[in-house]
Amino acid sequence: MHRNLLLVSLLFAGCAGSATPSGFSKGDHWSMPLVGALENGHLLVPASVAGHGPYLFVIDPDAPVSTVDQQVAQDAKLDPANGPALVDENGEAQQRSFTALHELKLGDLSIDARTVMEVPNDFLNLDGRRVHGVIGRDIIADRLVFGFDRDQGIVTLAVASVFTPPPGATSVTYAPVDIDTGSSSAGGVVDKAPAGAAGAANQSGSPLAGQITHDNGPKVKSDPVLRRVVSAKVGNADVKMHLDFGAPFSELRQDLWAKAGLTAAPVDGGVRLVDEAGTVRMLDSAAPADASAAGLKSHVSVVPYVDKRFGLKKLDGVLGLDFFRGYAVYANWSASTIMAKPRGDLAATVKARLGRWGAELASCAHPGCAEVKLTQTDGGLKLDVVRDPEAKGKPLELFIGVTPAAGKTAANLLAELPAGTDTITGGVPAEYDGATLAVLDASAFLRPCQGDGGCVYPAPSH
Repeated sequence: MHRNLLLVSLLFAGCAGSATPSGFSKGDHWSMPLVGALENGHLLVPASVAGHGPYLFVIDPDAPVSTVDQQVAQDAKLDPANGPALVDENGEAQQRSFTALHELKLGDLSIDARTVMEVPNDFLNLDGRRVHGVIGRDIIADRLVFGFDRDQGIVTLAVASVFTPPPGATSVTYAPVDIDTGSSSAGGVVDKAPAGAAGAANQSGSPLAGQITHDNGPKVKSDPVLRRVVSAKVGNADVKMHLDFGAPFSELRQDLWAKAGLTAAPVDGGVRLVDEAGTVRMLDSAAPADASAAGLKSHVSVVPYVDKRFGLKKLDGVLGLDFFRGYAVYANWSASTIMAKPRGDLAATVKARLGRWGAELASCAHPGCAEVKLTQTDGGLKLDVVRDPEAKGKPLELFIGVTPAAGKTAANLLAELPAGTDTITGGVPAEYDGATLAVLDASAFLRPCQGDGGCVYPAPSH
């Protein structure tokens, strides 16, 4: 049994037979490999649709519906049509196209059908990667326990009755906060449905702007997902924060920045944020801050929180994935509880992490099927990345952990070896002199290189 499969069995060791979400394959727990697990950014998983792929999908439990881009729709011969409007963070109803998707496969989970939103090609790309879709709350369902463990390199889903919390985890209970249907001055949503759209009603009978349907279009539950709010501290401010596993950065209302003691600093390359309705927000800076909640602590990068769909008195911002970079996380939606366990030593978990790909990377002489070494030459410091013969002809992305020499700083590295490239050789800056290198992760999902050969990048810092 592979190490990651053993972990899944231990975490989900309860009784079988619990109800599973509609369209799910048989079972009560499932796992899927993370791509770029050690980059501490978005949660990316491989997916296939109707036998096509593999594609990369990003996980966002706050997205009310999943999403595919036009390439996936064309490959699978999907037929898009106008559907419900989605309310974005600005409180505006945005008309979107939807399509009926069949045969979605994520790791050992198969889903026979979902109605999903369609977006243009390259709209979802992240950190230099081609991303083709979003896995939303229609799959990360309320009755499931959703988990991600970057050390093991996996995402897990399980029905709540078979989940066993990992030992040493801290439990965080959150308060569910629903969409505010009040006036815009109170921070709520103003219904601006397109002409001809009929507003659905929530349980109280009042209009719910996020659930607009069309008589001749797909019927999709498109209202914003409730927020999971905890008391937290960001900088010097005591705040109410949503736990957001789809956001790369934490966010705080701008009028609280002075109280929190936040000062924005430029972000190299800028920040592009896409909300659940497909509305884009561009930023060029973020503020570093210490944050804590229910005994969990982290250093985060904060950007302005602008969501108008939830009342200002109920919510001040979000704690994003940067807050959870030091933890394996399990979210039991039905119990309004998050469990977070501190991560371990990356070198000690290399074998288990690479094992999430099965036997594909297990037979090589070196971890990740490549040897990396630094050599001091007359022309300066040289890095060599050499593929093992067992992995010949396969695309290979390596995450290279860097331990700098005393008194120096040097970023981790990503080496991209396309299928036809066996060796990368090139100079590296002087700060890498005396550093120790180790391949800590690998996958077959490459970022592009200029030209036909391989390349080396600094690993993204989140």
